[in-house]
Amino acid sequence: MIVIKWLLFVLLVVSCFWLLYAVLPTYLYRWFHPRVCTHLKQTQSFALTFDDGPHREYTAQILNLLKEHEMKATFFVVGTIANERPDLLKRMVAEGHEVGIHHHKHVSAWFLTPGQLKKEIQMCKNAIIEATGVEPIFYRPPWGHLNLFSVWCAKPYHTIIWSDIFGDWSLKKTKKALEAEMKSKLKRGAIYVLHDNGETKGADERAPEQTIGALREFIPYAKQRQMNSKTLSELKKEGTSTWN
Repeated sequence: MIVIKWLLFVLLVVSCFWLLYAVLPTYLYRWFHPRVCTHLKQTQSFALTFDDGPHREYTAQILNLLKEHEMKATFFVVGTIANERPDLLKRMVAEGHEVGIHHHKHVSAWFLTPGQLKKEIQMCKNAIIEATGVEPIFYRPPWGHLNLFSVWCAKPYHTIIWSDIFGDWSLKKTKKALEAEMKSKLKRGAIYVLHDNGETKGADERAPEQTIGALREFIPYAKQRQMNSKTLSELKKEGTSTWN
């Protein structure tokens, strides 16, 4: 009986710590912190953003599609993968896109100490600079997870979450369903999060094929409605309100 009570006490302490360190900060920072952006105000365009890459095949296809339609995007890259494929980062910058920090490894901030989190951000930043010569100014944590110290660790970057996320890392989200949802959510100031790599934990390896297929239909649809995707830096200049 004493052992059970002790285990319940430990479980309660761990749960409270988890709530205060990880879960509550994630949502409170998203809603209230001025350096955490979930959407953009007073802009005429929207943002296509891609997480978890670059992928040799899928990222290249997305870049081809964006080039064909003269649209720009922001790619939040994983540092270890960026080190293996610097040519794709070079191409992103050369074609007018933006590269942002994801983490050096695809690991949640919920499981990182402040020191570990700063190291993940710094190492990813270094990989981007080494590949492109350009210092990133935007950061998106994997899964959108923040912890109590994330905003402090992410200085001086703007932390970008999203206004719309579509579950395109899973093959359960079909091309038609993804396309329909993206069209229904099209609005000025939106920040879409999509994925150009399906090799991360919890994702389906071939899921980006569905994403690319949906983009082939969605991008012309957006252009017909006088809506263009721009990089986050372009949208930051375009808008006149604070990022919140």
